[in-house]
Amino acid sequence: MDELLSSQVRELLAEIDARPADPLRLVLTGAHGHGKSTILAVISRHYRAAGVPVIGRDELVPGPWAAEAAVLLDDADTLTAEAGSLLLERARETTRLVLTHTPGTSGSAFTRLTTEQTRHWRLAPWSSADVARFAGGALGRALAPERAAAVQRATGGVPRLITRCLRVPVVDELVEQLRAELDGLSEPGLTYLVAAAAGGENDVELLAVALDRPREDVSAVVEQVRAAGLLAADGSVPPLVARAVRDHAAADRRLTVLVRMLEVQLTAGQPVLPVARELLRLGAAGAIVRAGLEAAAAEVVTADPGLAAELYAAAARGGSPRTRLAEGWARAAVLAGQYDTALQLGDELLSAAEPAARHRGALVAGTVIARRGDLARGAELLRLSADPGATRLADLAAIALGETIDEVPGGATEPGRAYTHVATQLLAGIRESVSGSPEAALAILLGAADSAEAAGIGHLLPDSPAVLTALVAVHAAEFDLARGALERAGEADRHTLLLGWTAMLQGDLVVAESHRAAVRRRDVRLAPRDELFLHTLELSLARRGDTPEVLRERWGAAYEAVMRQPVDLFTLLPLGEVLVAAARLEEGHRVAAHRNQALALLDRHGSPPLWSVWVQWAAFHAAVITGERDSASRALRSLGEAPGYGPLAPAFAAAGAQWLAVLDGTIEAAAVLSAAERLHRTGLRWDAARLSGQAAIRATDRTAMVALLRGAKQFPVTVPATARPGPAEPPALTPRERDIGHLLVVGHTYREIGERLHISSKTVEHHMARLRGKLGVSDRRTLATLLGGILDDAG
Repeated sequence: MDELLSSQVRELLAEIDARPADPLRLVLTGAHGHGKSTILAVISRHYRAAGVPVIGRDELVPGPWAAEAAVLLDDADTLTAEAGSLLLERARETTRLVLTHTPGTSGSAFTRLTTEQTRHWRLAPWSSADVARFAGGALGRALAPERAAAVQRATGGVPRLITRCLRVPVVDELVEQLRAELDGLSEPGLTYLVAAAAGGENDVELLAVALDRPREDVSAVVEQVRAAGLLAADGSVPPLVARAVRDHAAADRRLTVLVRMLEVQLTAGQPVLPVARELLRLGAAGAIVRAGLEAAAAEVVTADPGLAAELYAAAARGGSPRTRLAEGWARAAVLAGQYDTALQLGDELLSAAEPAARHRGALVAGTVIARRGDLARGAELLRLSADPGATRLADLAAIALGETIDEVPGGATEPGRAYTHVATQLLAGIRESVSGSPEAALAILLGAADSAEAAGIGHLLPDSPAVLTALVAVHAAEFDLARGALERAGEADRHTLLLGWTAMLQGDLVVAESHRAAVRRRDVRLAPRDELFLHTLELSLARRGDTPEVLRERWGAAYEAVMRQPVDLFTLLPLGEVLVAAARLEEGHRVAAHRNQALALLDRHGSPPLWSVWVQWAAFHAAVITGERDSASRALRSLGEAPGYGPLAPAFAAAGAQWLAVLDGTIEAAAVLSAAERLHRTGLRWDAARLSGQAAIRATDRTAMVALLRGAKQFPVTVPATARPGPAEPPALTPRERDIGHLLVVGHTYREIGERLHISSKTVEHHMARLRGKLGVSDRRTLATLLGGILDDAG
């Protein structure tokens, strides 16, 4: 461990080398395995190299001493009485004395040798940075930060264990070596490790029960284990040692110790999670074990709902009544995203004989079914639960399905009940979004989200308050509010997906892709509503940035997700994207029924502007793509007739008018750019860039084309940075870019371009990315059209 000497120790060695005769009194304190003996050996080498005699344990004998000798004693607190007396007699004859000391031990000789001039250095556990530095210095190999951190965690930072872990990288082989050391422990020592690894290291009474010994005997057992170097500095059992103990100790011994501990903890009302987790690994059974598994699940249901669900399931397998477990188990399952399990538990309660159990089952099943996306069936069950808060949430679902709720009931009938209070706020907020002010709706919903988070009841609701808040905020083009609500709510799949949608609608395609990929990486089964948002987000990204082939590839999954999800207010955004993609792929007839259902739902509410504008904008674009001019005009009129409570409907109306003018061949650059700027101010950079780019493609006047190209580049679609002005003229192209551009315009693929120019497909992709950046476009078709105009003009 020489390579990891602290700067403090290195400075001391430099002093010894420079002035070996200087006085020195030093005590090195640290747990076993933390390098005390190593440092003492290094100090000894430096003194000997300087010509100073060194007296250690072996030289501590009666007789004359060299006056100039340095006395270096390891574990001075363990000296025999005779050796301690001899040292005390002779200590005044030396000015250089270095001792090592283990915390928790004492000795009269050691205590009397320390003076006011004595320096005390405590040796701390190694950090992950220390681990990486040691690997590079001692072993001559670099260690990735993640690997260094993993080694540090596995060893508890104990240098002795770290060095072995790095020199024996095969974990199973290292565990076998540690098991050999465990053979040298007494039976009480091994039992202590079993108990301490289960979290009992700081409870003397619990350890006494585990060891089946008087409290007074516990410290001696602990000292034996500590002396073996098997404990971290804080007395805990490093995970690597715990693994060796699990492999080494017989299962019946571990069960006996753990069940003893569990019984004491349950009786005292203490936390039982560490012990219960060990019993879960062992597959233990019995009444005490079941009680422990249930108690542990309740402890961890919020912090680790997946583990809680596993503990509940183990308790059920062991014989605990499922009806008793169902409520807590369903809560854990919902929090962990295990909706199928939660729904099964709710169904079991619905079949119970007791009315109270059936009411709980209706509440659980209704909540889960609504979360999955079937608001009609969910609302039916929520009403059956006879819970006042659930009734309010059923009314919320009814609004989302197109029903009118004339008034919101008053506050909770049970004073201070958070569930009913939050349910009332959510109902009031959604009702306000349909019939009143979006700003007022957002204020109410943000309050509901805060209340739900503070009370920890989000899992009890048919949807996350943050999601409902974000949906209303996005429909109002309040993208920052949406993002803030979702980020505060945590990293649930639904939150991540809506963050992706928020970024995508603003034109931050890179950010949107990162959120989409994050959900994909989790590799979990999503609820139907979440599947809808995921697949339509992928469809949206394909439409905005990829080739038509990719759009076609992603259409199937998105279409299936739409068919599995009933239409309601909260699915209008993804439905709008599907309508546009279907028009582009000539599949509009397959989603016409969903479009009509959405328009009918909105009509029942009087076409509330907040919820209508996005659908009308999507219907307008679908009609433009399919050439249905009358349908496009009707959608445009609907946008123009929306009350002017916010900037979104007027921006859509102005942009739509320019779209129609562009398609008619009437291109006024100033009007187009003015409409694009209005879109940009609402946060819709992609729509702004798309309008400007399409107008530039169709412009026959070179001055107009240049102005529109410049406008398109002012609306960046990949990062939320401030837009920079583009060039006043079409950008200059290199000879290679011109060659690639000519081949792209006539329809060649990347592979064909590479073959003709004798370059790799990767090189072609690199040049294409540069061309997209120069022209401020993201899709191949627009790029080919712009290049065609530029290259033809250049001759």
